[in-house]
Amino acid sequence: MWWSGALSSEHEAIVKSIDALAAAHITPAHCEEWDKNKRYPHEAMAALAASSWSRLPVSERYGGADASALDLVVLHEALARHSLAVAQAYYSLWVLGAEAIARLGTDEQRAQWLPRLADGAVKVAFALTEPGSGSDASALRTQAHDRGNTLVISGQKVFITGAQVADTIVTAVRTRRADRPQQGISLVMIDPATPGVTTRPLDKVGLRALDLCEVFLDDVVVPVANILGTRDGAWRDLRAGLAKERLFLAAICAGALFDLVGRAVDHATTRTAFGGTIGSHQMVAERIVRMRLAADASAAVVREAAALVDNGDEKAASAASAAKLYASEAYVSAARDAVQVFGGYGFTEDYPVARHYRDCKYLEIGGGTSEIQTIVIARAMGLAL
Repeated sequence: MWWSGALSSEHEAIVKSIDALAAAHITPAHCEEWDKNKRYPHEAMAALAASSWSRLPVSERYGGADASALDLVVLHEALARHSLAVAQAYYSLWVLGAEAIARLGTDEQRAQWLPRLADGAVKVAFALTEPGSGSDASALRTQAHDRGNTLVISGQKVFITGAQVADTIVTAVRTRRADRPQQGISLVMIDPATPGVTTRPLDKVGLRALDLCEVFLDDVVVPVANILGTRDGAWRDLRAGLAKERLFLAAICAGALFDLVGRAVDHATTRTAFGGTIGSHQMVAERIVRMRLAADASAAVVREAAALVDNGDEKAASAASAAKLYASEAYVSAARDAVQVFGGYGFTEDYPVARHYRDCKYLEIGGGTSEIQTIVIARAMGLAL
């Protein structure tokens, strides 16, 4: 089941190519095995890199394809229709890092990392959240002490996606005492193999194929040259990338939603009860129609936000927050409805709707909770929150 709106010929080609790749490398059996064994989808990511999909978020100067936000929206949706975990890995470990390094990096950092990101040869994780901060991400305590040409970093991060497979972790640290918590923060690229870095995966409800970790930093020594962006000004640097983060997470929600709709339709048109298919009963049909409408609406708001991002419109940030808020909550609601359509079977691990039910909640939390998105939107509307 796919979006009813029009796609350009280029975007149709993206969808068809991803569908063909998924038929070989992101099959239902693959997805089940990755989830069951809590194993990173190396095969799928390698296949994406071999087919040059890792090049999309990188500029042409560094061997990439310089894709637009809308191009990447279509790609994330297409991936999420086959595997939310693969779509999330693509975003978290390739797109997020490529965007940040391109925007904030020095010439040397760009030359070191962007060509390898374009080849899919490296993965970049981000470490911002700490055990005592949650949504108040600026209240971080991880300290970086200046030792001339090096920084000595100590602290703890939590809920860090992909830390166990990453080649570098872009880590928010406090490099200077300041009057306001948003001040005195820097981003530092830390090799997870550096002495003093320990990662511990959390045992989570869903999205099991992609690790979510605690990261412990115990007197970790890194060169000052590893600072990414403005020293002491990382809060402003981070905020500049939020619109794209929320946009692409919303696109993942939309793609996963379409997968749920397709599965619900297939089940409702083959499962029989009371002398007919269950889809012929009004209450089941109505539930699936509402799922389909939510999927179409999610795709529409995501595309509208992508256009604003591509045009550099000042409304892009609030539009991206609106897209994430709507699409993530629609996905959670649809996952609940899909389990209901499948009945008892939906409550077993024999059907992928159970995995959707476990996975979906993450999208209402990661990348800024629904409450944070509501605040962003309200402020853009002139409301005092």
